[in-house]
Amino acid sequence: MSQSHDAFVHARLTTWQRRINETVAGLLPPQTGSAQAALVPVLDQLVAVYNLSSGLVADLRQSTDSSLAETDAGREYLTQLATALAHSNRAATHLSTTVIGLADAHRLTPRPGTATPVESQLGIILGHAAALRSLQPALEAVTNALAEAQPGSASSLMPTVSEQHRRAADAGGAHPARRRP
Repeated sequence: MSQSHDAFVHARLTTWQRRINETVAGLLPPQTGSAQAALVPVLDQLVAVYNLSSGLVADLRQSTDSSLAETDAGREYLTQLATALAHSNRAATHLSTTVIGLADAHRLTPRPGTATPVESQLGIILGHAAALRSLQPALEAVTNALAEAQPGSASSLMPTVSEQHRRAADAGGAHPARRRP
């Protein structure tokens, strides 16, 4: 039965690798020109990342309720999906910031021929680049397991959920303390 679970996990990870690659390929930088013209393509990209996240959530739910969750391969698979979901959600957040930047640029440059404020343009570019960077670890979360799943390799380099929580607790908190001047 373990081999069937391993085969299932391998097939699902291959599917997620393909889906994340397709999403990354669709994240083209915003068009130069008017913010209004760039808004619709970025909204489409945001929908694509949202759909990716929704699919990851659905697969997590389905896999958690199956017998797969009771196996080592299944638990690792769930951890990988959760990691990919966290990174895809981060990408969606960055794309949302890009959309807000485009809306602000459109609002701040109401007349044709008026230049977009540098801060808005920089926010748009940085937000989009951050979205692409966030999807790279999502892809790595589902790709590394494929490389490690070679016969005879029993160990995994990916930390388990309990190890991740322990590391966070050992770090002394998630946010650095702010100092007032």
